[in-house]
Amino acid sequence: MQPILIIYTGGTIGMRTSSEGYQPCDGIQTLIESSLSMAALAQLQPYQVHEFDNLIDSSNALPSNWLEIAQCIKDHYQQYSAFIVLHGTDTMAYTAAALHHLLGENIKPVIVTGSQIPMCEARSDASSNLLEAALFARSGKVAQVCISFAGKLLAGNSAKKVHTSAMAAFDSLNRPPLALANIALDFSQNTVTMSNAKTDKSFEFPSLQEKSVAVIFLYPGINDSVINAAFLDSQTTAVVMLSYGAGNPPDQNLCLIKALESAQQRNIPVINITQCYSGSVSQGTYAVGSVLNKFGVISAGNRTLEDVVTSLYIKD
Repeated sequence: MQPILIIYTGGTIGMRTSSEGYQPCDGIQTLIESSLSMAALAQLQPYQVHEFDNLIDSSNALPSNWLEIAQCIKDHYQQYSAFIVLHGTDTMAYTAAALHHLLGENIKPVIVTGSQIPMCEARSDASSNLLEAALFARSGKVAQVCISFAGKLLAGNSAKKVHTSAMAAFDSLNRPPLALANIALDFSQNTVTMSNAKTDKSFEFPSLQEKSVAVIFLYPGINDSVINAAFLDSQTTAVVMLSYGAGNPPDQNLCLIKALESAQQRNIPVINITQCYSGSVSQGTYAVGSVLNKFGVISAGNRTLEDVVTSLYIKD
């Protein structure tokens, strides 16, 4: 059996206390071996660890970090059966979505996980999250990028952090979980199985491009300066707009209308996402939303903010 490669990027899972609070620390393999039970380690074996030199709190993650993880997976693709990426929870959904866009589907399992409490703490969820990630990775029923957290396996491009402190911190808002870690692993019908997965490293992934993506959250009484900062800055290459309900903007806001017109004239893509917890954008269902179609605004459908933002960094 080929081993799993555990890629440690930083995050809460490997943090230790300092005078300034928790911070990333090296030595994750020693921590794993001292924290997991003998039975859990036996389930994890065989595995190897690749620890990044520059461990980060995921709040500091950049697009270059997504590319570094993807490149690491590609460089080691032939030697390992699956990949577990240990990552901080704050931007985990962004990284999972980015890896989905970079690596695609029909690949060896890439499972992103972490923890809400550091592995060194007595009540940590790290050991169970790591073990479940390994079980999902070895199931033969996963051939895509996923997040495994608190017993749920979620598609990487539809997962979102939904709670700051609950152990079940992640969910998939518009797509059911791919699997649940119950007494047995219960898989849904939506998984991409390993039968067609690429088994060598011949696949290529697209590169990242320099982008200045503006994200604007519409709200009643939004100031003109806020709109102009997002739409009219000379560095802006794309705008992600979070609108009301089914994708509705305030169509009587003349500054917003002018900004949308300017973006269209300058070929700046504007992507419309709903502010709602779940559901889908349907531009034009209401009259106020039809103005967006006039200016070529792209409906995000039921995609998440993380999915849309990361896709904008991918070079066609």
